[in-house]
Amino acid sequence: MTEDRHIFTDGSEIGNRVGAAFFHYANKQEITKSKYRLADHNTVYIAEVFTIHKAIDYILDHELNDVKIVSDSRSALMTVESLSDNREFIWQIKKRLKDREDIKLMWGGPTKRKWGMNEQICLLRKHPIEICRRTVHLFKSTNKKY
Repeated sequence: MTEDRHIFTDGSEIGNRVGAAFFHYANKQEITKSKYRLADHNTVYIAEVFTIHKAIDYILDHELNDVKIVSDSRSALMTVESLSDNREFIWQIKKRLKDREDIKLMWGGPTKRKWGMNEQICLLRKHPIEICRRTVHLFKSTNKKY
């Protein structure tokens, strides 16, 4: 029997605190969740792209095959699919996906509801401060919002 693997990603911001998380499900059973606290100067968009990046890391580190990464951020997904975006962290994602046709990126607001993910995502949004004790710094400058 083939496992049905999904990784649901999300980023959020409440009160200038930015967080990201992904939830790995196999056959509709939660396998793991990873949560990250990003530096305050980051945006929700960056959190969305960051969590896609971390989901890919997780897939590669655990040697998973046939995985669907489900994001509710169309803009993050469009950026990863874009040929014109030349930011380094976007190209890192593209490079790692290049030879992995078994990793699918999907937009999934409705899919998250179907899987009951709204409750998990709501918890992330209600408690972004408690996501992680360690802050992830993606950029050196704290003067700009990306």
